Amino acid sequence: AIAATIGLAVTYGGAPIDAFFFSTCGGRTELGTEVFRAATRSYLRSVADVDASGRAYCSPSPRFRWQQTWTGAELRRAVERGLAEIRSEGAGGVSRVRDIRIAERTASGRVGRLVIALANRNVSVESPRVRQVLRSPDGELLRSTLFSLRVTGGGSEVNGLTAEGSGAGHGVGFCQWGAIGRARAGQRYDDIIAAYYPGTRLERFY
Repeated sequence: AIAATIGLAVTYGGAPIDAFFFSTCGGRTELGTEVFRAATRSYLRSVADVDASGRAYCSPSPRFRWQQTWTGAELRRAVERGLAEIRSEGAGGVSRVRDIRIAERTASGRVGRLVIALANRNVSVESPRVRQVLRSPDGELLRSTLFSLRVTGGGSEVNGLTAEGSGAGHGVGFCQWGAIGRARAGQRYDDIIAAYYPGTRLERFY
């Protein structure tokens, strides 16, 4: 495989592309600008990543489906840390999380905006920062923004939160597990690249 592709590059407009990649898309990739504001390249678009039967190519991934839970105290600590990290206007002492909800979704179905009701204010978190604010109790980034939420005890104070999601990573560009699924289905490397970076070309530079 290495010998067969020596000197080849993926290009757009005659120049090598910005080859964004990640682990697992969950069945559809994300539009570049939903995650990276300057990722305006036309080949960084949201594309369906499923076969003719509707099965996601990345479904063999161990991260295709996942669940993350927080106790009320764990959620409060995660939100406090996350808001400080992103330098949100809501940063500071978080004494209580009254509620948390998904306010908007992107066209690919991922969380576009999260609203967190604190003791005396509401904080809005946009898509690129959601995974930071909802870190797991052990401090890891949330696996992806393709998730739904189940809140326990919302209203006066959240005492439990469960995120049920799919995929891993930012979702822009090349899905690594999807590429494995496509290769197992018999697709060639040039077909796989064209699927994730539509409109690009493979050019030989040497």
